[in-house]
Amino acid sequence: METDSTNNQTVLISDDETAKYFTIYSSAVHKVVVMVNAGILALLQLVSQHSSVFETHKASFLSFCVLVLFYAVLRVREVIYMRLRPGLVPRLAGHASHLFGGLAALVLLSVVCTTFAIVLLALWFLWLCTVVYKNFSEVMLIIYSEIYKSGSGLPQLPPV
Repeated sequence: METDSTNNQTVLISDDETAKYFTIYSSAVHKVVVMVNAGILALLQLVSQHSSVFETHKASFLSFCVLVLFYAVLRVREVIYMRLRPGLVPRLAGHASHLFGGLAALVLLSVVCTTFAIVLLALWFLWLCTVVYKNFSEVMLIIYSEIYKSGSGLPQLPPV
């Protein structure tokens, strides 16, 4: 169970509700990632009619294809894990797929406008740090709740 504090009150959120909220959040993020990638590809189609963008940025397009492949595989794994056993693993797969999808969009965007892509890359790193911190705190919460359930408590340090 997780807690959510609003107005100095603690409200318990069950694991089922957490899984439901994450599923809604994840599907919304996946829709945004797919639409942004499709929009950037459409923009590149317009730009490429006047120049040889595909020939001069082969490495960027190869990187985009690899990142989209990672994104798709992690998205499929997230859906499979959510149906089998909701918990920490599907959320990690979901967050990783979101990050790979966003990075794929940044790679394509760097072909169109490098300066804007660098600014968004800083935001992507902020997103990465936030996701890592949130997942690490969830893992620590799970570890500490298991220790307290077992009754052994936290390991005690010797007196100084």
